[in-house]
Parts: sequence; C-alpha cells; structure tokens
Amino acid sequence: MVENEVSINGRFSMKINFNLKGIGSKKSQIWLTTTINKERVRIYTGLKIEPDYWIKTTRTQIGERASEDSALGNVQLKYNKGVNKGLKKILDYCREYGIQVSQNHLMSNEIEHNAKNFTNYINAKIRGVEANIRKNPVDFINAYIERKSQMVNKDTQRKIVNGTIYNHRNALKRLQKFCEDKHIRLVWEIFNTQFEERFTAWMMNKNYTSNTIAGQYSIMKVWLSEAEHQGLITDKSFHRYQTKCHDVENVYLTEEDINKLYAIDFQDEAIKAQINPRDHIEITRDLFIVACWTGLRFGDWKDLSEANINNDTMVVHTHKTNTTVVIPLHPMVKAIIAKYGGTLPKSVDKTKTLKHIRKCAEWAGISESVSLSRVKGGETEIKNGAKHQFIMNHTARRSFATNMYLKGVPTISIMAITSHSTEANFLKYIKVDKLQHARIVAQAFTEHV
Repeated sequence: MVENEVSINGRFSMKINFNLKGIGSKKSQIWLTTTINKERVRIYTGLKIEPDYWIKTTRTQIGERASEDSALGNVQLKYNKGVNKGLKKILDYCREYGIQVSQNHLMSNEIEHNAKNFTNYINAKIRGVEANIRKNPVDFINAYIERKSQMVNKDTQRKIVNGTIYNHRNALKRLQKFCEDKHIRLVWEIFNTQFEERFTAWMMNKNYTSNTIAGQYSIMKVWLSEAEHQGLITDKSFHRYQTKCHDVENVYLTEEDINKLYAIDFQDEAIKAQINPRDHIEITRDLFIVACWTGLRFGDWKDLSEANINNDTMVVHTHKTNTTVVIPLHPMVKAIIAKYGGTLPKSVDKTKTLKHIRKCAEWAGISESVSLSRVKGGETEIKNGAKHQFIMNHTARRSFATNMYLKGVPTISIMAITSHSTEANFLKYIKVDKLQHARIVAQAFTEHV
C-alpha cells in the first residue's frame, strides 16, 4: 500500500492525497493534493492510470493507489506496480522536504515553508527524474511509447491502435538486441552516419525482410525526431535512414475459390476421418467465408454476433480504425446466418484458425501452383507451393477488396467498407495483376462500342 501520511519525529506532518484528473478517458492523470497553511496544493505527478484500476480510500483508510490484484493480467499488473513505485518515490520527496522543515522549521536555504515553495520543491524533484529519463534513450523511448498509446492520429482523429504500439515495442527490442550483440552502449551518440550501415547489416544477417528493416527505421525516425526536437540529438544523419518498403506478394481467393470452400461436404467420409469434432472446423470455415464477403479484418470477424446483423446489412464497429461500417449481406452470408438461427457463432479455437482455414482450402481443391517472392536478408526469396499453403487470416479481407474491384465496384464504395484512408493504400492492397487490368480496360471498350 502507498502510505500517504508524511510524519517526521512528530515535528512535521502532512496528509498527501493522490487523486485522478480527467476521469472518462482511458488513462487519467494522477495528481498530488495537500494543504499547507490553509492553502490548497495540486501537483501533477507525471503518472497515469485507468480509473478502473485505481483504489480510492475512505475516511478509515489511507493510501490511494493502483490495484495490484493478482487477478490482473501480467502486463497490467506490471504497469500498476510501476505506478505505485512512482507514487512511493514522490512520497519520499515529500519526506525529504519534511526532514528539512522539521530540522530547521525553515527550508535549508532559509526559504519559508509554504504552498508555493513546497510545489517548487516537489516539481523540481519530478522534473529531475524526467531529465534522467531524457538522458537514457531506452527510458526516453519507453516514455514516448506510453504517451503514444494515448495519442490520436492527426489525420483520422482516431486513437493509435494497439498494433502500432506493439510494433514500437518490438522495434525497441530489436534495437536493444543489436546493441547487446555488438557490445554497443545505447546512447544518443550512436545514431550517426555509420549506424545505419551497421544496423542494417546486422538485421540482414538475422534474415529480417526488407520491409521489416524499412519499418524499423520508420519507427526509429519518429523517436529520433522527438529526441532532436528536445535537443538530445544534434547529428542529422538519422533523417537519411532508408524507409522504403517493397510490395509484398500475397494470394487472394477468387469467387470460384470461395464457392469451392462453401461447397465442402463435412459429412464426406474421407473428410470426417480427418476432423476432430472438438475443433469445430466447419464454424471456422463459415466465418472465413463471411469475411470473404464482408471485407472484415480478423480482429473483427472472429467475434461477430447477432448484434451486428440488421436485416440485409451488417453493422460493425472496427477495432483498428475505430469506425462503424455498414456492409450489405451477400446471399452466401445470409445462408450462413440462417444456418445458425439468425446469428453467427463465435470463433471456437482462435489458435488453430489459420490451420483450419488452410486445411479446408486443401479439401476444396484450391491447390493451383503459386510462386511468391519477397526480399529477405538482402536477397530475393521465392517460395513455390499450392495456393492453399499461402492463405492467411487476412486473405479473406484482401479477397473481398480484389473481387469487388474486378466487378467494377467504385473504389470509394469498397473503401467505405474496408476503411482504407487513401486510394493509394487501397490500390496497393488489392491483388490485381497486369493481365487483369488489361481485361478490365478491354471490357470497358466493349461496353462503349
């Protein structure tokens, strides 16, 4: 428990309270409040906590704090313990102040004990900690990532998604591993002209793809730009770090492929013999087909329910873009909904979803030869195999976008469902080869003859 009664040898006593400000937001600021000579004092601690994890006190209790309930997930528990550690540190600053007051009845520099000087003292201590954080790149970056989790995208006005935060944390781990392997001290001075060459060579040796390397530098430039803005970096070399990505080849399912998936007979003896009834593989197949005709991301289609269905449309609030999309129901989707009594089942075993989808695609005979390439470790890597082997959870969404585009549906209408922010991003996303583009143009010629 964070004890908030500051008492020193009976000569100095203060009741320190920690209160939340901005309740209603995901994370609220924690403020220190107290009273000195009948004057109210309020100081921002620099700490934040979700209100649900904050323990308030009663008149018979002391010590507002973050919950350390063992039922919390490891990540949240670790975060809450860090908050409480920070609160205890601030109480230590208050006790340091109290010792000086108790010893001299004045501050050591003979400044009067009052609200203003207490505030200045505690703020200086807190800022001193922040200054140390700024000196240490790892602490600085971690603090930036934490702030970023509360940021809003300037263009879309949407909150930064968890996937972005995950990528930032991975990028930091990758940087730390490089420094560890090369016995380099991680300080601001390492980000010079030679850094990119050494770091890139290390990542290529680790067999990272060119897009992973580009993404690493893209994220790092965000950190380093912030550090430059705060005067921590003077070397401008990082602005030239390469962040260009290569187009990644992926498969999509044609309408014929989707029809084949839908036509699987799970009562066929040869198929039944390969199925564990507890896996509920048919449910996975059905949900994947729904995704193929709705364009939903895996994080959205795995948890669909009756609440999302409204007559001939599906209304879904997407996790990644924080937007609501309205999707017309394809006849195949309607049939699947009817199959489950007017609703859709929950994804049963999320860990096996991809394995089950690929198995279903194999049973459906989606086995045409496919050759995909990517740049990995500085070299072009070509993988050959049957189409079903390259299917991913995301293939359903990509299939929807591509099939609708090939049908001539206006790009803006498809984007309204897929939530792509720009047409450029959308066009990179769909899988239409040069021959298909030629056929689209040729069809337009025919229609206008």
